[in-house]
Amino acid sequence: MTNPEMPLKIIIVGGGTAGWLSAGFLFSQLPQTTNRAVQITLIEASDIPTVGVGEATIPSLRQTLAACGVSEIEFLKSCDATFKHGIQFTQWRKAPKEDPGEAYFHPFGDPIEVAGLNPARQWSRLEPEERGAFADLFSVQAELAKSGRAPKHLRDRPYDGALAYAYHLDAGKLAQFLKERFRKRGINHVIGTVEDVALGDDGVIASLTLQSGDVMTADLYIDCTGFAARLINSDKTNVFEDKSPILFVDKAVTTRIPHDGIQAINGYTKCTAQTSGWIWDIALQERRGIGHVYSSRHTSEEDAKRQLAQYIGQPEGDLDIRALNMRIGYHRQQWRGNCVAIGLSSGFLEPLESTGIYLIEMANWALADMIPRFLSGARPQDHFSRIMSNHYENITDFLKLHYCLTDRRDTAFWRDNCEADTIPVTLQEKLNAWEDNIPSVYDFDRTTQCFSQTNFQFVLFGMGWRGHKQPTPRSERIGHMLQELATRRQRLREFVVRDTVTNAEIFSAIGTN
Repeated sequence: MTNPEMPLKIIIVGGGTAGWLSAGFLFSQLPQTTNRAVQITLIEASDIPTVGVGEATIPSLRQTLAACGVSEIEFLKSCDATFKHGIQFTQWRKAPKEDPGEAYFHPFGDPIEVAGLNPARQWSRLEPEERGAFADLFSVQAELAKSGRAPKHLRDRPYDGALAYAYHLDAGKLAQFLKERFRKRGINHVIGTVEDVALGDDGVIASLTLQSGDVMTADLYIDCTGFAARLINSDKTNVFEDKSPILFVDKAVTTRIPHDGIQAINGYTKCTAQTSGWIWDIALQERRGIGHVYSSRHTSEEDAKRQLAQYIGQPEGDLDIRALNMRIGYHRQQWRGNCVAIGLSSGFLEPLESTGIYLIEMANWALADMIPRFLSGARPQDHFSRIMSNHYENITDFLKLHYCLTDRRDTAFWRDNCEADTIPVTLQEKLNAWEDNIPSVYDFDRTTQCFSQTNFQFVLFGMGWRGHKQPTPRSERIGHMLQELATRRQRLREFVVRDTVTNAEIFSAIGTN
């Protein structure tokens, strides 16, 4: 138990998005939750801004940035950020030779309801040829995203809009933006490298020694040291839950290229399946961020670069390509003693559904609630670790769903993804339950999870899931329901179009840095 009359001292080791978002969030929130002064020191090895790849997020970031007291317009301008309605998946179900135009959309927001109910169950009973695309019937976001509309109007309040939305952003610029903002507000920034982590007899961190010889102590230490996990696994005994037997992709090659100006901003992430992975394509305000995520067990870096260049339509030698390694999984103990892991030191699951920054956010929201318990002498560490494990397991199931339902058998990568022993038992149980039904809210009974029945429905049916073993002919009742669904969708579309503007109009109005 710490002295409540003394400031709460926190040391964050590591910068980047994880370090500076944690610093800004905790600096903003902890004085309210702990009712005491807070001193935060962030130690990072270099003050040189990193070169950011294009990164996508999910809608939770709006609430997190608001909680940090960040202006949405300043954020958009400083981070080369654009709006995101959702993700378009191309060639995930069928190989290009089988169906060159095959694609589906995973939008944000809930499906449109009829009489207060989601009519997906009735829709799923129809013969596949009678259905139509699920996202096109139950949402307006795919249409509006592809037409270049933003999810909000210029007059809307910050972080609010007619539709749910997230962002595409430059991760390096985000870290720099947060660094500049919160250094001015009082966060102590130390340039240095941690050389030694001293552990006490009880296993908690007693002190950190820098290469300069300085010794630093705190009440709580936050590990943002990336895959090295210098603090949370300093004794090499923290078990790592390896998810690579389920999620095969473990490497990426990325690049950045110019686009044709703000008129080219499309408002959604493009994810195009390849022979042994997939390519993301994100339009920021001033450029495109493109990356090929692939399985090193199924292809080489040279072939991954070749496919990336082929997708872009430029010679490989003309592209500035960076290679990234990823460790897929998470540490079992997310909070040990007086040390919490946030960011890559906590774990990482491939970027298919944009959960990297989300996991940073969720760790900080939970930490802000649990630090008062920690300070009072309670032991919230195991509870915190279970919460974060729930997030990782929920995301693992959802990511695997994209792969294991494919009809592709053109390469070993896609065939291997359909093998039963690579599908988590928790997902297998859900798929068995949905053979004659649809995803239900009662299949997702944890409050701390990223993806719900809504997300599973969009991907499940986007991938061609039948939903019922014995489809039924279209009845008058189902026909009436589908007509009402179409009417409600049209009304929503008219409302949204009236209450939004195009991406080009918004970014022309706010200007860019």
